[in-house]
Amino acid sequence: MSNPYTGTVASALRKAQLLLQSSAEVDDTPLLEASLLEAAVLQLWRGYRGFLAEQGYQMQLGFAAGAEPQTAQALANLVAQRGKFSGEASELVNLAENPDSWFAGLFAAWHKLWVLSASGSSGHAQSTTSVGVQSMIPVRQLDSAEVAPEQALTRERVQQWHRSLSELIQRQRAHSQEW
Repeated sequence: MSNPYTGTVASALRKAQLLLQSSAEVDDTPLLEASLLEAAVLQLWRGYRGFLAEQGYQMQLGFAAGAEPQTAQALANLVAQRGKFSGEASELVNLAENPDSWFAGLFAAWHKLWVLSASGSSGHAQSTTSVGVQSMIPVRQLDSAEVAPEQALTRERVQQWHRSLSELIQRQRAHSQEW
């Protein structure tokens, strides 16, 4: 019986790759480039989540469709509850817990895109424009330096996340096939 999540992972990685290629062809349209990069991040996150489910299915952890593990820790907890051990799940947990890993950057980018709070760190849901008018949608200049360079969503960073995730998946799949 084939793993029903493998196709989801492959599809998400390929879509992210196509979005990154398209972002490289965009000239002088920062909003379009930002949109393509954000879409690529969401596909990478979908691929990661699909891979967690793929690993769980491969280990026969017995979760129902729709109840797939949401995090590496949830996957590791399922493994432990079933009395099993998985070096792959441990590696995923270690990666997720390492604040200096490539995964930390991907998670931060996904979280920034997914969390629908406009409050930021100040707790205010509205922003005020330069003329004192309150706006429900915070204004952000796309070409400004308001984001630290190490946190900026760039094509190079997203490509690195794509490479790192692809390598992780290939390596873990190869190791699980040895068993």
